[in-house]
Amino acid sequence: MTITKLNNSELQALAGTSAYTIIGAGGDLNEWVNGYHAMLTEAGIGLPKEWYTFTGDQMNEVFGLTGDNRYDRTLTFLAFPLDGLDCGKLALFRLREGDKWFDDIVDNQNRRESEAR
Repeated sequence: MTITKLNNSELQALAGTSAYTIIGAGGDLNEWVNGYHAMLTEAGIGLPKEWYTFTGDQMNEVFGLTGDNRYDRTLTFLAFPLDGLDCGKLALFRLREGDKWFDDIVDNQNRRESEAR
């Protein structure tokens, strides 16, 4: 499975989606993808058609995050679109794993950023 490193324009475009997002994926990203594929298959959710990665530094730059609202610049994110997946089962899976929807991350960061001003 190919993991696409998003550029800043692509990351900005992702903000309008509820992509499933893992915050803080360290080490070999292929191991993360393989592990999630196994768990998603076991849960009967289906498999993502594509995977994306980006960094905390990109999040800070693209979404103008400052102060305590900033991510560590080296933090690694992994995300995948919801196309073709059982989203009802995925929503429960997400809660169990402690992961996020990307649009929620962006909305929450934007809200905190505006409150800090």
